[in-house]
Amino acid sequence: MQWYYAIDGERRGPVAQAELEKLVTDGVVKADTLVWQQGMADWQAYARVAGGPAAGAAPAGGADDGTEVCAVSGQRHPRREMINYAGKWISAEHRDAFFQRQREGAVAPDAFVQPQGEGVVRPGEFVFGNFWPRFCAKLLDGLILAVAGVLINVVLGLVMLGNANYFGGLVQAAGAAKATHYQIVSNLAGVLLGVGYAWFFISRYSATPGKMALGLKLVRADGSPLSTGRIIGRYFAEWLSGLILLIGYIMAAWDPERRALHDRICDTRVIKVK
Repeated sequence: MQWYYAIDGERRGPVAQAELEKLVTDGVVKADTLVWQQGMADWQAYARVAGGPAAGAAPAGGADDGTEVCAVSGQRHPRREMINYAGKWISAEHRDAFFQRQREGAVAPDAFVQPQGEGVVRPGEFVFGNFWPRFCAKLLDGLILAVAGVLINVVLGLVMLGNANYFGGLVQAAGAAKATHYQIVSNLAGVLLGVGYAWFFISRYSATPGKMALGLKLVRADGSPLSTGRIIGRYFAEWLSGLILLIGYIMAAWDPERRALHDRICDTRVIKVK
């Protein structure tokens, strides 16, 4: 039995029942902490799951105090300051976030859960991309970048070395100074190509061409698209996954949410879209 729980709007887990009980004992998981496990229709306060009164519950005796629980924050607000949408009450301060998420299509109205801050979506809403489709997508992206890299180096060879054939001993024959200069520019161009490739496609399509070909998509843990900073950070985090003998990539094979090391670092998920 695996549990997920939300702390300051960040979904954590999975943890076993014994671990969850220890978190309760340690005060990490409180009565109003939202928790979820497979089979539950929605996130609920731990107190309700454990059999006690749920956080945000109506006053004893069923008296109407003129308040409702916000579907975004999980907190009670005066009803006069809220709106009702598809049977859910949303407070004024969270209204824009709620409807922005609807426009992005991240979650359906009856599945939107955003406890106390940044969004948290039920894990069951995602079908995570498996290791082999991700491997094939990465291989395809690598081939595309390799071809583009060759073209860039041909141009650099013509401009800096006077010859399009930058293979073999041509670079060394050009002299130490030119060779060093060429290697620096070539490496920098490779990094800029990789960053630009990731930023252009992920910012527009939430997927690189390789991932699109394999029916995969990159999202945040809450289902929202990646920001420019997160896209760039994830690109460089992939270097770490590769530097440790590719173990960072291989982690996706056994992670419950198919996360590679760079996904863990940047709080991203690769999901299936078809």
